[in-house]
Amino acid sequence: MSHYCEVAIELTDEGCLVAALSRLGFQGKVEVHQEAQTLYGYMGDARSQKAHIIIRRQHVGQAANDLGFERQADGKYRVWVSEFDQSHNGYDNAWLGRLKQAYGIEKVRKEAKKRGYRIAEEKQDNGTVRLVLRR
Repeated sequence: MSHYCEVAIELTDEGCLVAALSRLGFQGKVEVHQEAQTLYGYMGDARSQKAHIIIRRQHVGQAANDLGFERQADGKYRVWVSEFDQSHNGYDNAWLGRLKQAYGIEKVRKEAKKRGYRIAEEKQDNGTVRLVLRR
C-alpha cells in the first residue's frame, strides 16, 4: 500500500484551482466539498487523509489512489498525492509545476476580468503561455 505525501504549494482560490485541474484534463471529474471528505486508496480502502477538492482514483490512472486538495485554516490548500501516483502515474514535481502554471493563468484571467481586461492566451513552442491583456 502506497502512502500519501503532503505537498506544499501556494494555492488559495478554489475556483482557480478547479479551473486549473480542468485545464489539465480533469474537466467534469473534480469533486468540490464544503466539508473535507475521505480519500481512498487503489483498493477502495479509506485513508486517514481528507480533502475538500478530490479527483477520484478512477480518473487518476491505473491502480491509482484519489488525489486530494485539503483547505487549511489559512486558506491555502495542502495537496495529497500518493507515492505510487507520483512515481507511476505522473503526478510528480513536473505535474505539480504544470498545475501551478495552470493555476497562475486562471488567477490572472480572473483578476484581469474583474478589472475590465480582455485576455488572449498564446501557447509558446517551449510550453510557456503568454497572456495578452487589452482594455
